[in-house]
Order: sequence, then structure tokens, then C-alpha cells
Amino acid sequence: MESESQMGPTRYRIYMILGLVCSLALIGVGIWGIVGSQEPVLGWVMLVAGIAISALSVVQLRRA
Repeated sequence: MESESQMGPTRYRIYMILGLVCSLALIGVGIWGIVGSQEPVLGWVMLVAGIAISALSVVQLRRA
């Protein structure tokens, strides 16, 4: 992952916000997969991955 100094503060924040939005979508799809019982295992994997990516994005945005 590139640092803020390598890409500039504005571009870095845009990429971090985009990552946060995508991870929230991943959480939503994971919940839909669990509740819809279409593929609960995949739903759980997507939910856990989305939460992990969201936490990382929030931490990186707070640093920026």
C-alpha cells in the first residue's frame, strides 16, 4: 500500500474513502448472503473481510 507522501494528501484520502465505501458494500453483501441463505459461508467470509477492511480504512483515514 502506498503512503500519503507518495501520492499526495488529497489523492490518498480519496483512495481511503473509496476503500471504505467498497468495504461497506462488502459488509452489506455479506449480510445479504447470510440472511438470504444462498451461500452462508461465503456471506460470513465477506462480512469478516468487510469489517477488517473497514477498520483498516478508518485507522488510515484518522492518520491522514
